[in-house]
Amino acid sequence: MFIVPLMKNKLMMRSLKILCLLFILGSCAKDDAVPLVQVAPSLEEQILDKTQNQLFLDALACSDIDLNGQEFTLLVPGEDALNQFLIDLNAKDFSEVKQNIGATYYNAWLGSHILPQAVKVENLRTAFVPTLAKNSENQDIYLHLLHNKGLLRINGQWITVGEKDLELSSGIIHSIDQVLYPSTLSKLVRSNMANFSILERALRVSNLASMLNNDQSKFTFLAPNDQAFDAFFQAKDCGDLDGYIEEFGVLKLKELIEAHLITGSHKLSQLVGSQQSSLALNAGLNIYLEDGNILVQRNGLANAKSAHVLLTDISSFNGSLNIIDEVLKLP
Repeated sequence: MFIVPLMKNKLMMRSLKILCLLFILGSCAKDDAVPLVQVAPSLEEQILDKTQNQLFLDALACSDIDLNGQEFTLLVPGEDALNQFLIDLNAKDFSEVKQNIGATYYNAWLGSHILPQAVKVENLRTAFVPTLAKNSENQDIYLHLLHNKGLLRINGQWITVGEKDLELSSGIIHSIDQVLYPSTLSKLVRSNMANFSILERALRVSNLASMLNNDQSKFTFLAPNDQAFDAFFQAKDCGDLDGYIEEFGVLKLKELIEAHLITGSHKLSQLVGSQQSSLALNAGLNIYLEDGNILVQRNGLANAKSAHVLLTDISSFNGSLNIIDEVLKLP
């Protein structure tokens, strides 16, 4: 008479054990579940999302420039400008461009659109600014940037900025309407008329501007600023550049400028304590350090004044620009 209730109790206990087991397994499954992780978009995806500019991404992919792990500012030309660039070079894509102009110049071209800090447009200042472009000596190539009342000029080109201050996880994008090119010594002089208006004209008159714009010829340029030329003309009692040309001639002007050029692209600090030949005959240069400042003096000239180097190692694709405060007279 007790058999049926006993069997019912056993069945109830077994059901209770099964329910407990199912509860435990369900709890374990919840504990072991892998939480969903949202994957951050890649840098390329961010750039495309902000600009809708696939052509620039194609150009970046063909370069050897790695933007990961660093801050940067991208000056991104519009697709119309990039398409025109391809047409001008008679290339179907950026791989063909790189093959035609070489990897060094291609990387320098693309790197000229990238600044090594994240900078909003309002914080861009008139100055020589380094880029991620490098020359064949692995020196950072600079551009000259002029920012005045919202207008932007880069290496002498007036640039229209479209969308600006587009933020990425590690950088900023400004859309521009033109393609940029690596700086040359001639471009750096021409773009900084506030300091080099006399030198820029002297280079054109003496037919040296084209030589300093040639990316195949490399020079270290000791470039006198306008104040240096004004003092030089006053000492020569010729008034200005036109007076100097009238009295001494264009060939003498060319020789004077060549006497400020050293063959090869060098960091001036590496030439301290040495004597260097210039392009002008018998117009050598003595480069030395005094009280922590780099000075340059003309060799073989009695009582020659030394020039202080005001700004040094402004690298371009074809050399190094150094601003000095004296015109180094010919012997």
